[in-house]
Amino acid sequence: MATQPLDGSSGAVDERGLSSNQLNRGFRILAVTTFLAAIMMNVPQTISPNFFRDEIGMDGAANAVLISIRELPGFLLIFVAALLLRQGLARATAISLGIAGVGYIIFAGAHSFLGLILPTLITSIGYHSWLQLQDALGLSLARNGEEGTVLGRYRSIGFAGTIFALVTTMAVLLVVAWNAADLSQATGSVFAKLGELLSGDFSNALRAVQGPWLRGLYVFSGIAALMAALTVVRFPVSMNAKAAAKAAPRITWRREYGLYYWLSFLDGSRMQIYFAFAPFVLVEVFNVDALTLSTLLLISALINWRAGRVVGRMVDRYGEKRVLTVGYSLHLVVFLGFAFSQNLWLLYLTYLGYNFLFLFSIGTTTYLRKICRPDDLAPSLAMGISLSHVTAIVVPLIGAAVWDRFGYQFPFLFGTVFIFASLWLTQKIDIPAQRVPGAPGWQETQSLAEEEMSADAAVLPGQQDGWVVSPSATEALGEEEAK
Repeated sequence: MATQPLDGSSGAVDERGLSSNQLNRGFRILAVTTFLAAIMMNVPQTISPNFFRDEIGMDGAANAVLISIRELPGFLLIFVAALLLRQGLARATAISLGIAGVGYIIFAGAHSFLGLILPTLITSIGYHSWLQLQDALGLSLARNGEEGTVLGRYRSIGFAGTIFALVTTMAVLLVVAWNAADLSQATGSVFAKLGELLSGDFSNALRAVQGPWLRGLYVFSGIAALMAALTVVRFPVSMNAKAAAKAAPRITWRREYGLYYWLSFLDGSRMQIYFAFAPFVLVEVFNVDALTLSTLLLISALINWRAGRVVGRMVDRYGEKRVLTVGYSLHLVVFLGFAFSQNLWLLYLTYLGYNFLFLFSIGTTTYLRKICRPDDLAPSLAMGISLSHVTAIVVPLIGAAVWDRFGYQFPFLFGTVFIFASLWLTQKIDIPAQRVPGAPGWQETQSLAEEEMSADAAVLPGQQDGWVVSPSATEALGEEEAK
């Protein structure tokens, strides 16, 4: 039943506890925040492999060590979230983005591996917190049965921000390379000069002068994060959500959510291998330059921008179990492709494939939403991210050792173990049976069970025949027979 909002906004509130005006404002604010946060994360992701190698002098093994350091705050996220969520969902998100912004700006001043450690830790705290809070914000706006669609919409908006970030990065690198090659004095059309640049010794020309520009792009990322923080502060939160946040445990560990925890753990282990080694395979083994890597990410963002809503609707229509099964099966193909392919174009395809499959993680998040109590959602998402980082230190280091000893192919073969385990666990998803009391749809599930037992009772002999027909007694008989 709709009621009037308590904060003075116009319109009646629905089951989400927000008026139509508040919902519209929430959708707009989260859209802008998601767009800016995508810029914050994707500019550094694009330039970091080349910045680390060309400006800092790191190799793949050193990068794995830095990733282990970076992922440590992710493992501790349950404690960070316990502090942040005391401020409320919107303020916690703003603080997280602000922390990330400061960290990315500090990156611009790093000149050694040791100089990278502090900004790596700061940004890790910020963006890992954002990763779990963005889904909690989105789900607070979703009706029951539309969770995947809403999250898919924001994944698409995020990839729109990614496209903007990549286009900006590519434009900067092209202008820098153009000036470095001194093509302004060359004869011919602009397109002819551009073709000459791309077909010539582009990488060497860019590496000679890219340092200050890459540092400037880190500052640009930090500014985008600070703008996102200022935007999300005004995100509307219902009175019920505020009350639930105050009453909810800051650290949540429930046996009922065990399957979600295991899937998060395995997803994190798989992702550590991919993010630690896939970009460096392209850069170090196949000598892919920053512009080509940016182009790949741009193509991936274009695909995901259009596919985000489609995957979200697939989750709502076909269910988490089916969608995650397809996703993990395709992950297996991607990892085997990185392990065995010697064809650069096929590696490009597998790189695009993995980035597309990232959308399928919507299914894991909506699964948790459907089985848990609303006040457990945010801390449980934080617990999931922490568990996904349990192996964040060990897996990259093992992968680095395996790379050095046997070759770059073997970390990806090692990663298939996590994929097979995820496939096996996905078959255990059974949302109606796994809902806890108070979860969305739990009451409907209970009502349906009672109706089914009542229907069974109606076709049994009546009490006048000496038979017990009540649902509770039927259950008792079933338990007695089981003994």
